[in-house]
Amino acid sequence: MQEANLSPEHLDFYERFKSFWAAASGARVPEVIAPDATIHFTGASAMSGVEYAKWMGETLSAMQDMTVTPLDCAGSGDMLYIAWETSAVIHGARRTYLGVDRFRLRDGMAVEEHVIFDSAVLTPEGRGGIELD
Repeated sequence: MQEANLSPEHLDFYERFKSFWAAASGARVPEVIAPDATIHFTGASAMSGVEYAKWMGETLSAMQDMTVTPLDCAGSGDMLYIAWETSAVIHGARRTYLGVDRFRLRDGMAVEEHVIFDSAVLTPEGRGGIELD
């Protein structure tokens, strides 16, 4: 992360994002996501910030031993990109995968979020990667 290229708003949001994932809960979503935000989550329909808080609470309960580790971020204007790694027990097996969140920020809050990752990891068979035979 090159902090010199990040605005104070980017840096503040990134710190709050890391704090959120250190003790994640649906109740804490409003610390980073505006209620009227539009959330686009891989494998799910678009939802509001309020709907996302409820959905996140349900998802965190369903995914055993889930951790999200923010790895890096980059920003420009009102956009902030955060790369992360998630690990959780999914369908009885520990799975680890990478993703990126793209946020549009306004007044320190996310008003739009795109959560991007290979959702095949969430299926019962998981994903072993690209097979080159």
